[in-house]
Amino acid sequence: MWNFFKKKEKQIKELPPNTVRKEFYFEGHVQNVGFRFEIQRRAKPLGITGFAQNNEDGSVTAQLQGKEKDIEKVVASIQKIDHIHLDYIGEKEIPTKPGEDDFYILY
Repeated sequence: MWNFFKKKEKQIKELPPNTVRKEFYFEGHVQNVGFRFEIQRRAKPLGITGFAQNNEDGSVTAQLQGKEKDIEKVVASIQKIDHIHLDYIGEKEIPTKPGEDDFYILY
């Protein structure tokens, strides 16, 4: 007999080799200029997952997970945006999050 009420367990995909997760802290003119959306727009096509969020102090925190060279491409490209002025970028490697499947804007 079939049990239609049994909960299906979510399968967590294994991360590809060489996957890293980095947390970035951006200071400067980064709020009210579409900064989080610019990060997302550059991260998603490269398969980078994670999130970007505004902080109360006017800075932005972002976590990016993927290949290190792709993460570096995202960070390098956002530094070239004319209407965004970065005074400081802090970076640290953090543990990966298996099962994450998209890049989110947190509010």
